[in-house]
Amino acid sequence: MKRYLYNLFFFLFLSVLFIEISFAQLGVGKLSGKIIDVDTKEPLVSVNIVLVDTKLGAATDVNGEYFVLNITPGTYDVRISHVGYGSKTIKEVRIVAGITYELNASLSTDLTLPEIVIEGRKFFEAKATNTTKIIDSKQIEQLPVRGVENLASLQAGVVVAEGSGGVSGNATINVRGGRGGEVLYIVDGVPQNDAFTGINYAQISNSAIEQLSFQIGGYEAKYGQAQSGIVGVTTKSGSSSYSISADLLSSSFTDKYGYNLYTLNLSGAIIPGIKEHTFFLSGERGWFKDGTPKAVGVDIKTTGFKSDFLPNNTADVWRYTAKTQHNLGKFSVNLSANINERNFRSYTHSFVKANSAHNPRIERQNSTFSSRLSHNISANTYWNLNIGYKLFKNEQGDGVWFRDLYAYGDSLRNWNEQGVNLPSWGGIIPADEFGIFAKNGRVSNGYFKTNNDTYNADLDFVTQQGAHLLQFGGGINYNVLRYYAIGPRTLSAKAILALPNEYDRFRRLTPTVFGFDIFGRNKSSKGDEFEPRTPILSYAYFQDRIDLSDMVINLGLRMDYFDMRAQILKDPKFPFGGGSDPHGYDDGDFITKKPEIYFSPRIGLAFPVTTNTTFYTMYGKFIQQPPLNQLFTTIFDLEFLETDNNWSVNNGHAISEITTQYDIGFKQMLSDNAALELAAFYKNTEGLINTATVFFQRQEGGELLRYITPTNTDFGTIKGFQLSLDVRRIGYFSFRTDYTYSLAEGTGSSTSSSFTAAFRNVNGEIPKVISLLDFDQRHTGVVNLNFNVPKGALGVFEMMAANLLMTFNSGRPYTPLESQNILAGSTNYGNTKGYVNSATGPANFRVDVKIEKPFNYKNLTVVPYIWIENLFDVDNPVSVYQSTGDPYTTGWLNTLEGQ
Repeated sequence: MKRYLYNLFFFLFLSVLFIEISFAQLGVGKLSGKIIDVDTKEPLVSVNIVLVDTKLGAATDVNGEYFVLNITPGTYDVRISHVGYGSKTIKEVRIVAGITYELNASLSTDLTLPEIVIEGRKFFEAKATNTTKIIDSKQIEQLPVRGVENLASLQAGVVVAEGSGGVSGNATINVRGGRGGEVLYIVDGVPQNDAFTGINYAQISNSAIEQLSFQIGGYEAKYGQAQSGIVGVTTKSGSSSYSISADLLSSSFTDKYGYNLYTLNLSGAIIPGIKEHTFFLSGERGWFKDGTPKAVGVDIKTTGFKSDFLPNNTADVWRYTAKTQHNLGKFSVNLSANINERNFRSYTHSFVKANSAHNPRIERQNSTFSSRLSHNISANTYWNLNIGYKLFKNEQGDGVWFRDLYAYGDSLRNWNEQGVNLPSWGGIIPADEFGIFAKNGRVSNGYFKTNNDTYNADLDFVTQQGAHLLQFGGGINYNVLRYYAIGPRTLSAKAILALPNEYDRFRRLTPTVFGFDIFGRNKSSKGDEFEPRTPILSYAYFQDRIDLSDMVINLGLRMDYFDMRAQILKDPKFPFGGGSDPHGYDDGDFITKKPEIYFSPRIGLAFPVTTNTTFYTMYGKFIQQPPLNQLFTTIFDLEFLETDNNWSVNNGHAISEITTQYDIGFKQMLSDNAALELAAFYKNTEGLINTATVFFQRQEGGELLRYITPTNTDFGTIKGFQLSLDVRRIGYFSFRTDYTYSLAEGTGSSTSSSFTAAFRNVNGEIPKVISLLDFDQRHTGVVNLNFNVPKGALGVFEMMAANLLMTFNSGRPYTPLESQNILAGSTNYGNTKGYVNSATGPANFRVDVKIEKPFNYKNLTVVPYIWIENLFDVDNPVSVYQSTGDPYTTGWLNTLEGQ
């Protein structure tokens, strides 16, 4: 779809970068194993096992066995020592949350043997009872990919639309046929999905990620509020050694899209020489001339307008990560902050020819602050307390007037400051003579504002009792939600200006408002006219992980509690029938919505048949509350039912969605250098949110009217299999390929996919048939080829690295239309000529490459690199016109009507 050629730049290491582990995100990991004498094969007692640069460790028992609990995810060096034996240090041991890493070793009395052993990355997590994918910092550094979602999309079972999120935003991924909002993102212990929209807005610099853990379904009872997957990010922390690194990246000299990204990291000991207290700081600045670049740009042949990039489509981001880590004997305290700010334009195609200055402007901030207190009570028992706070702010308005609401329709200001002649005070400038493109000065008539605070805390207690790792705990999530939406253009209409006071003027425009005053300027608090919404989500769980010699059993039960804490319509079909006023609302028309309580069993089994072969299977139910923008409403919105018909409004009666999932997998070492993993999955989803029609009466015996509202009307089934082949380095090459075959069917693809049918069909009918979902991508493949020359080999090419990433997928479905007149409006394109989603769009294919060559001088490392996206400059369509299946034309001008 797009092509960038990134110039040669420098990745500066001003010292050797030592990376330690940050605190938990998706829980913690466990290390266990057995130590024996290399000659006699007898177990060794009282062998010391220590995780280097930490206070974690253990000693072997009479059977030579040991375990270490409460290990934060990341990569460690493990030192093994015993009196009379040569010590051994096992390097690059990667610990994953919720999984036991088995590390066995043998010691020798021959003290001349090498002490350091490279463990290396395991092909798969042998004791995982679900499909878990891990990407660590070294892999992330080499991949020609940026962004958490894009990194996650490289795994089998995941699909992502080409160009999703642009170059500065968050891509939307679909996991095993689930909707985009069914993935939960956690950064350093704090859930990042916004409660109001269900979307993840958090961004983390690639250089600040220590480990990305992706659980694709089947996760343990500790984790919830996700039906398809959990992406956990552990950010880096410092060590006792000081380091600084910088990354400068630009395409300003090689293309017209203006991609610029600058990164600076600092880490070390807070107090020189004291390794118990460390820090890590990361800052990243991105500026992009075109935030959503297209391969074909814009070319309006009938007018001669042409541009290689989308005009007035800039974007910029700031990303900050800070971490301190404090080891206090049996206690440890960890503090973290992740802040990102994103300012960008939303491209509007009808504005592109003469009005792009009015492309909507969006300013967004997502800030997370978290802490963890951990106490290792004994070698086999510990507890962790995590406390987090998240702030999400979003403001959107017209690209010229933004928050200056009176200016949207002010004739004098539009003329004096823009040279635009409005047809009237508060009037709208029409489209051109063809009704396609907006004339200069037409405002984007929408102003939106969000300010959400989320407080969360969870406590976990874990104890190892024999083969049982017992875990129980719970948590609470408290939200303070504020939202404001208004169409401000008519604030300057003469009829509105004639009203006696400003409150009445805004009241006449009936904004959607809670948590702000009616003007959207100041926050409101509890008890105010427009008090904020304060929903509560809490959970409790019990988990027993049984590690046997030939089997791992995960048994768990989770309880979810969701209290919307809001008034909803007592009777959605007779909204005015509960009170004393039969023609309008009063207190009797509303009730407090009852809290929801759900119990979800989880069962997982892993069978390590041999050291090279593992089977696993799982079953679980997964509950997720719907985005709260599908539930909350305001009295202004409900008042439309008094005067309007066919209005879209929330009635608050939707409830949580449920997914039942089954998973079975097989992992096999093919040789010392290759491994295969195969998994089959089946998902049944029920009660998914979609729009539907509700018929109502304003008064008893009155006319039957209707409105459109979110309801739990959708269901679906998803099935498929995924295959991963991993080939460890042979010579200078390593190789990995992931392939997924998936069939995703259901009655609806999103919370609004039935809106057009509900709007157009006077009887309120919406499709209740099983069809392919919009994101059904039957075949998805990723091939990653890595070329790496070790130090001392191939002369001047030593330490050179090249990473080639090839992605391919089959087309996505769409509903074919007889004709598609885009001038008729988005709800009246034309009649269908086939079954829902019965046609398939074109396939996509692209190759990305990153090549780097380090140069060392003492403690300084300079790494010039080149990054090429879409090496072969393939034009990948992201959507097609439903009448032709072509991304360029509807074919309407060839019809009689069009002519």
